[in-house]
Amino acid sequence: MPRSSSLQRLQALRATETGRAAELAAASMLNNAIQLLFTVLLARLLGKTGYASLAALVAAFLIMQVSGQAIQAAAARAIVRWTAQGHHEPYREVSAWTRQVLVLAVVLFVLGVVFRAPLAQLIGVDSHRGAAGLLPVTGALWLLVCLQRGALQGLRDFDAVAGSIVLEAVLRLVAALVFVTVAPIVWDGTEVTGAFAAAPAAFAILAFGMDRRLRRLHVHGEVAAGDRPTPLSALARAEGTVILSLLLVAIMQNVDTILAKREFADEIASSYAAAAVAAKAVVWVAVGVALHLLPEATRRAVAGENPHPILRRAILFLLLIGTPAIAIFVAIPGFLLRTAFGPDFDVASEALPLLGGAMLLLSITLMAVQYLSAIGRHRHLVPLFALAVVEIALLSRQGWSAAEFATIVLVGQAVAAVVTLGLAWFSRPAPGVREEPLPEPAAPARDLSAGPA
Repeated sequence: MPRSSSLQRLQALRATETGRAAELAAASMLNNAIQLLFTVLLARLLGKTGYASLAALVAAFLIMQVSGQAIQAAAARAIVRWTAQGHHEPYREVSAWTRQVLVLAVVLFVLGVVFRAPLAQLIGVDSHRGAAGLLPVTGALWLLVCLQRGALQGLRDFDAVAGSIVLEAVLRLVAALVFVTVAPIVWDGTEVTGAFAAAPAAFAILAFGMDRRLRRLHVHGEVAAGDRPTPLSALARAEGTVILSLLLVAIMQNVDTILAKREFADEIASSYAAAAVAAKAVVWVAVGVALHLLPEATRRAVAGENPHPILRRAILFLLLIGTPAIAIFVAIPGFLLRTAFGPDFDVASEALPLLGGAMLLLSITLMAVQYLSAIGRHRHLVPLFALAVVEIALLSRQGWSAAEFATIVLVGQAVAAVVTLGLAWFSRPAPGVREEPLPEPAAPARDLSAGPA
């Protein structure tokens, strides 16, 4: 009986806003733990030089990754608004988006193969052109994952969102281990390409699974042949400020790892990349909490309710998780990097506490930007753009040590967090947020009172 009572209390907690946020944060933390295992194993399998190249490729993808997360936020926000306005067939939109992205993926795969040499040179991985050529199609498949996850997020299917976050990391880890083992058998020296190819393979499998979930649980009837779903381009235009905001955050989050590969020797660059990966653990907690913050703050703003408690709860949750992590980074940075990545990865250990603090501040910026987007405010765009430009300009100067490099990142993130959180804290929802124009889906052509098909 006590066991049953405890289970009931747990289920009741999961149904609350705090419980949903905690579930998504836990999923993101588990994703990050698996990704850390992924990084540790590959650092040992590829060695310092190979890992530095993979880190540069992953950093380039991470900018695209957060661009995809911006589209995810746009999709979630649009579906929240559409369902609030009585549109009950969101899968029609998602299905159309899926077809458009698959066509885009084919085109980008061809372009990636054709332009793999200049892409490799731009990223700084000239000896891994095959991996660089996979970058565009990886971005397209990630976009598909984000659109489908955003649809589930907007439909409040948080169990599926959390499950997809964990499954993504598991699939990437398994695929990487297989590909790193098999790739050199087929073609010598392709371990890095095999490791990077794990991402598009995992995204393709994950997208297929989420599409099945959407069709099974969120389709309420047949859509008439004459109905025209909202084009993806219309969604991107309508949510352009959300996409631009998170793209700027992504640049500030990842540009230092890319520039470190270009500015430092391989030994320092690989150690700095390892420190950056460890520091980003805090960001993944923020990503999980933001998956709940955006649709719920949007829902409250659209309904005319006060969304501010959602922001306060999210920031408090982030600080409770992030502060102990920073304390560990300060106490034993060298030990952490040696234990996790190997004895040669502690050269830039002095950067870890600085990067940890920077990533906690960036997580606050991410929360604030998501909240401002939800309430229809966009005053943060100009200061974020200016800070991104200044950060890139400073990091591009030669002669910095790893600690100085990380200090620049920390100062930039501190300014960004103060500005964006200040704007979010003292901003009310925009007067027109309840009627804010979005591309309107066509009205359903039949009675939708029946239950799920």
